[in-house]
Formats: sequence, structure tokens, C-alpha cells
Amino acid sequence: MKEPVLYDPETDNLLGEIRPWPAASPAEVNEDVGGEDTDEGLVVHYGPDGRPHAYEVEHASARPELVARALNALRAAKGYAAT
Repeated sequence: MKEPVLYDPETDNLLGEIRPWPAASPAEVNEDVGGEDTDEGLVVHYGPDGRPHAYEVEHASARPELVARALNALRAAKGYAAT
């Protein structure tokens, strides 16, 4: 099973996948695939269906509030209530 949250200590980036990649291959892309800065240091990545696929927190160790937002999105996507 693939881990839904990945942390890269070299870049200090945390990636939380809120759902599996919605295509047969990550190479399947169209104009809806990409990322959008929604806050300074928070990027929402979109799948080929135009819906959010993952949240990326840049400089995660310095942005606990953004890490919390990303983890809450992951919990909501998995059907768990936010606390």
C-alpha cells in the first residue's frame, strides 16, 4: 500500500495525497492537470479530471498550520470527521 503522506527532508516538503491518481497512468495528463498556489507555501495538485489529487506543503517544518490543513483534507477525503 502506498503511503498517503510523504515527507522529503531535503526539500522540507510534505505531500498528502487525498485520493489515488484518477487515471491509468500519471503520464495521462490534460489541461486540467497542474498545481495551484492556494496559500503561501500550500499547493493543491489536480488530476486529469480537474479535481484535487494532493496537497503539498512547502517548508513544512515552519508551517504547522498548513500541515494541519493538508492532513484535515486527507482525513475528510478518507471519510473521517475533522476534530
